[in-house]
Amino acid sequence: PDIIKVFVNLRPKHSKKFSMPHTFCGQRVLRAPGEVAHKIPHPEQCELVNRERLYHFVSKKAFDISGLGPKIIDRLLDEKLISDAADIFKLTAGDITSIERFAERSAENLITAIHEKKKISFARFLYALGILHVGEETALDLARYFGTLEKLQSAPYEKLERIPNIGNVVAKSIGRWFQKKEHHALVQKLLDAGVHIIHEKTHRGKLNGKTFVLTGTLARMSRDEAKEKIRALGGDASESVSAETSFVVAGNDPGSKLKKAKKLGVRILTEQEFIAMIR
Repeated sequence: PDIIKVFVNLRPKHSKKFSMPHTFCGQRVLRAPGEVAHKIPHPEQCELVNRERLYHFVSKKAFDISGLGPKIIDRLLDEKLISDAADIFKLTAGDITSIERFAERSAENLITAIHEKKKISFARFLYALGILHVGEETALDLARYFGTLEKLQSAPYEKLERIPNIGNVVAKSIGRWFQKKEHHALVQKLLDAGVHIIHEKTHRGKLNGKTFVLTGTLARMSRDEAKEKIRALGGDASESVSAETSFVVAGNDPGSKLKKAKKLGVRILTEQEFIAMIR
C-alpha cells in the first residue's frame, strides 16, 4: 500500500503525536536500512514477544486449538505451566484444574482439543513456527517443494532462493531461522511431545498447473474454503495477480486485483463459474 494523503482534520481532537520507543523489553529498538519495521535484536529474550508467538502458534491458520486463546495462554504462562509451544502438548487435566476458576470438565475438554491437534499438515506446522516472512502461502510453497521437514532443515540458502515465489529476503530469513540451535531444539521438542507432521503429497487433479487469485467476498464459501478446494484439485492459490495467473475469481465488492487482472488480460471468473469448475 502507498499513503497518498493524510486527513489530519479527521483525527480526534485529543490525539497525541506518536513516537517510536527507543527501548522495548530492555533492548534497543532498531530499524534496518530499507525496512519499515522496528525490531529488537533479541526477540527470543522478550516475554511479550514469546506470548505473541504462542498466540500465533495456536491460532486458526496454525494449530487451531479450540478453546486455547490468548487469555488461557496468558494464564498458563503466568502459572508457569508452559514456557514454549511444545509444553502445550505436555499439559494434563490436573495442570489445568490447578488454575483458579477452571472447572474439571473444561480442563478435560481443553486437553482433548490439544491432543486432537497433534497431527498437523507440514504447511500449517511451518506457518505456526512464526518464521519471519513465512506466511500461509509461503509455508505451503515450502511444504510442497521440500516434502519433508528434514529436507527443509538441511537446505542451503541457494536452494531456498530457487523456489518459486521466494526471493532473496525470504530465503535468508528461512535459512537463518533453521540455523539457530534454539529453533532446532524447539522443533525436536515438539516432535518429542507427540506432534506428528503430515507431509505434503503431490496433488494431481484437473486444476494442476493453474493459479487462482480470489478477490471480493464469496457468497457460498469462505476464501480459506475456496483455497482448500483449489489445492485439493492440484491448483495453486496466490495473493497477487501477475501475468502467470490463470484465473481471478471475483466475488462481491472486488478490489484492485480485478482491475489488474483486466489490465493483464487474465481470465475473470464469477463465483458461479468457479464453483462449476471445481465440481
